[in-house]
Amino acid sequence: MKILTEKELMCLIDKLVEEKLEIDENFLRFTYYEVMVKNKVSNQQEGEFLRLAKNKLNNMRYTVYFQDQQFIYNEAKMRVQPNELLIAIKER
Repeated sequence: MKILTEKELMCLIDKLVEEKLEIDENFLRFTYYEVMVKNKVSNQQEGEFLRLAKNKLNNMRYTVYFQDQQFIYNEAKMRVQPNELLIAIKER
C-alpha cells in the first residue's frame, strides 16, 4: 500500500471534512472503513491522520473524540464505537 505524504493526507482530510459538513455541520463522524479502506490510509499512517485531523478540527472549533471515548451530544451520553476513528462535535 502506498504511503501518503503529509500534503496528501491533508487533502484527504479537507475532502472528508467538506463531505461531512454537507451532511451535518455540528456532528462529524469518521469511520474506519471510509478512511482506512476506501481512502487507502495505511495502518502506519493512522496516528498521523488522526493527529492532523484533530488539529484541523480543533482550529475549526470542534471538540474531537477518539475510539472508546465518551461524549455527550444532544443530551445523550454516547461513546466512539470500535468502527469509528473519530467524532467531532461543533463547540457552542
